[in-house]
Amino acid sequence: VNTVAILTRHNLHAQQVLKSLQAGKNVFCEKPLAISEEELKKIEQFILEKNEEPLSHIPYPLLMVGFNRRFAPLALKMKAFLAERNEPLAAYYRVNAGYIPADHWTQDPEQGGGRIIGEGCHFIDFLTFLTGRTPVSVTASALPDDGRYREDNAVLNFKYPDGSIGTVAYLANGDKTFPKEHVEVFCGGCIAVLDDFRSLELVHAGKRTRQRSRLRQDKGHQAEWGVFSHAVTSGDSPPIPYQQIFGVTRASFAAVQALRSQERIDLV
Repeated sequence: VNTVAILTRHNLHAQQVLKSLQAGKNVFCEKPLAISEEELKKIEQFILEKNEEPLSHIPYPLLMVGFNRRFAPLALKMKAFLAERNEPLAAYYRVNAGYIPADHWTQDPEQGGGRIIGEGCHFIDFLTFLTGRTPVSVTASALPDDGRYREDNAVLNFKYPDGSIGTVAYLANGDKTFPKEHVEVFCGGCIAVLDDFRSLELVHAGKRTRQRSRLRQDKGHQAEWGVFSHAVTSGDSPPIPYQQIFGVTRASFAAVQALRSQERIDLV
């Protein structure tokens, strides 16, 4: 066995990832990679020690986190559409996350890490995928929990090194029958709208094109396993740069801190 998949509850991820890496195994870990800064630092330190240069693209062993959305076919087309941009972008990611009882294990800070760390990292990663860099700061605000919610009606605002801004509206107070995810990006006279990973609308120079997923909905699950298995068998670079894996995870911690402190949290 040369590869391990970590699909357990969130509080077990970091320790199982570290033990697997220490045993020389390639690792695929479902999100989140860790639920605390201390856990993340241990994994980051191991990767640094195993590579000759800081966060080198020469991986041994290989670490991959299940940020599948960046590998979705329509996501790749959105990224390609924005590839030639010469100015910062503004992106808005709305998530109709749906209600989960406050006593559910994912809401438990010790077991699930809470929903922003446990699931919100997906959407932070997608913004990072679009901009190509990890956030440098975050501010956040939320609706009152009122005994029903648990910091899961929040708006998170990220700033990126090139001046780009990204907003994640993570909302648990909606209706689950409504589509879950909607992304809008504005940049340099262009607009890209990704609707629930089912359709993509691109607007530029007065022209609109609309594309639909070949499947009914494709969030990139199959594609992420394809690129991961290829990296394992070929010895190729990590499908997600380590800087982004660690930066996104750290940004999710900072988002919770910003929410609670009501202050801007700098990540550099």
